Amino acid sequence: MSFDLDTEQLLTSSQISTVVGGWSVAVARALDSLGCDGDSLLKDAGIDLQQKLDVNARFSANHTRKLWQLALTETGQEDIGLQVAQFVCPTTFHALGFSLWASNSLMEALQRMVRFDLLLNDGCTLSISPANDNQFCFSMEVKLAETQALVVPTGVDYFLGAVVKMFRDMSTPLFSPSSVHLSRPTPTQPDAWKDYFQCPVHFESKSNSLFFDAAELTATLATGNSQLAEQNDKLVEDYLAKMQMQDICGQVRSALIELMPLGITTMDGIAESLSIPARTLKYKLNQQGTTLQQLRDKIREELARQYLQHSPQSFTQIAYSLGFSDPAHFNRAFKRWSGETPTAYRKRTNGSS
Repeated sequence: MSFDLDTEQLLTSSQISTVVGGWSVAVARALDSLGCDGDSLLKDAGIDLQQKLDVNARFSANHTRKLWQLALTETGQEDIGLQVAQFVCPTTFHALGFSLWASNSLMEALQRMVRFDLLLNDGCTLSISPANDNQFCFSMEVKLAETQALVVPTGVDYFLGAVVKMFRDMSTPLFSPSSVHLSRPTPTQPDAWKDYFQCPVHFESKSNSLFFDAAELTATLATGNSQLAEQNDKLVEDYLAKMQMQDICGQVRSALIELMPLGITTMDGIAESLSIPARTLKYKLNQQGTTLQQLRDKIREELARQYLQHSPQSFTQIAYSLGFSDPAHFNRAFKRWSGETPTAYRKRTNGSS
């Protein structure tokens, strides 16, 4: 049995999304239970094993795509996402896991997931809405990078399966959704999904959604503790603040790469493209120990070396694509970076004149 997740089509740094690190522990435990070497597959997927137990670690969509493909191939089980879901626990979702467990109702837990969906996986958007007078719909809308989904079908199985598993732990082992809708192709053994969710499962749907009975969602949970939930909410907010602060350099880098060919490289221009006040952007970069000029110079140097070595573009074309207003400025800058002229570098690295 073969599975294809297009793992060779890797996402670029400007397209990347990340998932909370606790996911990797659940995957490794599930693989170990199936007789596979979980840590070995994590390593093969490019995951640093030292980060596996780091509560603040996050792994990229390239890691998750690769690991799901390896897990599918190694186990031959197309429902591997659901099997991994059975190994989630509160720590899988950082402090949010404890907030969820301390929620006063399952509805309150779903609302927390929607509120903090960036922590769980910033490659998707979570939402909850009334489906009718008696039901609510919890949806997972997967984001796209160009035409490529940032969360593969196995990852969707895992997350929605994890929600149901967690709700069974929080309420009753007999808890189940009213129905499940998945956009994935119909698997060869669809009964595995029906057995897991214990309800009708519809494949090739327009959305990835769980439908819940309203009365079950709003029932008071014995594990509810508002004070504990709010304390962990604050930890989640701190985590997201740090995450977004660290991500600012990546956002600036992506904006520079996109806007440099248009000659837009100033603080005001980059800030406007990111919808951030220039003063705020400068402050956030300072908090990361860098400046716009340092990021701009680093990107220009990296791209200049790539263009000179691998592109037939003229020096003038390269200069303008890097946002220089004059080729002479590019020549001086490149010599400052490398100690040699663009002509000498191109001749040395690829033997062209």
